Amino acid sequence: MKNRTNNRSYELTDFSKLSNKELAEAFVFPSKTPVTVQEKKEEEDFWIERRKQFANRTPQQQIYDKLLQLKFQLEDYVVSNQYQAVLNFGYFLNEYVNRQEKPDKEFAADIDIKPAVLSQYINNHRRPPEKFVIRLELHSNGMIPALAWFKLLQKDKEHEIMTDTGIRKEESKHIKNKLEFAY
Repeated sequence: MKNRTNNRSYELTDFSKLSNKELAEAFVFPSKTPVTVQEKKEEEDFWIERRKQFANRTPQQQIYDKLLQLKFQLEDYVVSNQYQAVLNFGYFLNEYVNRQEKPDKEFAADIDIKPAVLSQYINNHRRPPEKFVIRLELHSNGMIPALAWFKLLQKDKEHEIMTDTGIRKEESKHIKNKLEFAY
C-alpha cells in the first residue's frame, strides 16, 4: 500500500500482520537498565546533602529565594489572560514587604515614603506613582523590574475599565449623535 504526498511515495506498513509485542518493541523505547545498588546509594547521598544545604541557607539566601519565587509568581500572573481580584498590586507589594521579614515602617523608611502612604498602596486605596514603582525596582536591585510592577498596575486598570458600568453610564450623558450599527 502506497501513499502519495507532495510527489513523494511512502510505503505504509500493514500493522495487522504484527503481534502486539512486536508493535510495542517497535514504538516504545526500552526502559533504562536496572539501577545498581551503588547508583541508588549515590542518589540517596545526593538528596541527603541537598536537604542539608537547603536547611543551612543563610537568612539572606532564604529571603532571596522567597523574593525570586514572588518574582516568578508576579510575572506568570501578568502574562496570564485571567484576572484575579486578590492578585492585585497591593497583594504583591504586601508579599514583597513580608518576604523580607521587615516591618512596614522599616520598609517605608528604606524607600523614603511615609508608612501611611505604603499602607494605602498595600490596601489599594491609592494608586502608586511611577517614581514609587522605580524605587521598588531599585530596592530589589533589579530582581523585580519596574516594568513587571507597571504591567501589574495595568492589569488592574484594564479590569477596572472593563467592569466599571458606572463610568459608562456617567459618560454616556456627554455623547451626542452616537454611531448606530446593526450587527
